[in-house]
Amino acid sequence: MFAIKPKLYFGDHPLEALSPLAGKRVLMVTDAFLVSSGLIEPVRAQLSTCTLELFDQVEPDPSLQLVARGIRVLREFQPEAVVAFGGGSPMDCAKAMVFFAAKEGGTSIPLYCIPTTAGTGSEVTSFAVLTDTDKGVKYPLVEDALLSEGAILDPSFLKGVPPRVTADTGMDVLTHAAEALVATGANHFTDALAERSFTVAYRALPEAYRGNQQAKADMLYASCMAGIAFNAAGLGVCHSMAHSLGGRFHVPHGRLNALLLPHVVNFNAANHKASEKYANLAKLCGLSANPRALSAAMVRLRTSLGIPAKLEVSMAQLKEALPTLAAAALSDVCLDANPRKVSKEDVISMMKELAG
Repeated sequence: MFAIKPKLYFGDHPLEALSPLAGKRVLMVTDAFLVSSGLIEPVRAQLSTCTLELFDQVEPDPSLQLVARGIRVLREFQPEAVVAFGGGSPMDCAKAMVFFAAKEGGTSIPLYCIPTTAGTGSEVTSFAVLTDTDKGVKYPLVEDALLSEGAILDPSFLKGVPPRVTADTGMDVLTHAAEALVATGANHFTDALAERSFTVAYRALPEAYRGNQQAKADMLYASCMAGIAFNAAGLGVCHSMAHSLGGRFHVPHGRLNALLLPHVVNFNAANHKASEKYANLAKLCGLSANPRALSAAMVRLRTSLGIPAKLEVSMAQLKEALPTLAAAALSDVCLDANPRKVSKEDVISMMKELAG
């Protein structure tokens, strides 16, 4: 089966998708920067007839405590709809707020997601990644009830995204597509989306990094396609390790994927079907038709975007944390879809490659 729940709104005037909310009580989940920068104003204008409440406390890597605060605000305000505005963190936070509020006896509230970065694809997925700050662990929550009612894709919101964020989030798009392509749940439909997403992002990311607005728009659409693909097909060990490392060392998720992806491609290429898919993907990108060429291209691209080849973590620091990190990666929900069986030793070996 292949299904898409969120309606996609793009093209001219996509914010008009919010018109049915006129006159209703709406809670907007975002962060303080997006409010102070004024980027949020077009959305406010579209919701001008609504009774609007802002929950603008979202921080990177939303914590369980943050979601709990958001649920309290949601219960007190009792909105008829929720609008998430921002990158992956506001969207994941809003999705978790709506999900847990409904699970604890409330009614299900329609959620609309408006991404302001091109990376997570959270606007179209049943995933929300939350952080337990006490344990230093990231938990991917995967539930169909996390799917939004609508995803509003407006490239104008990406105009001010800094190059470093464009680089990190863009590499996340490529990782989503590459993992979805070889995941155990892949099918003809997810393959088509994953291949298209990867090839578009591979060509557009360098220009988006340099500030080209059309390239940023292409990255936004590629991110959405990759999100649809991995939501149906699954991800793999790259994301499992990124979640584990991110919870411990607080490195941006996309950057961790950029560091890990070349190692994961080489590892998974031992699986014949994955190797064939990687080879074809490399060919579609104008590279030699083999997995090593794809892996090497990811290293070159990463370098051209100013992403360091290593973590700012010593081997001694990493070794001390490896048993806990490996255990977290092996228990991560994303691992099940990896095309090749992964051992503790495999995870440790790939993680060691990242020590500075």
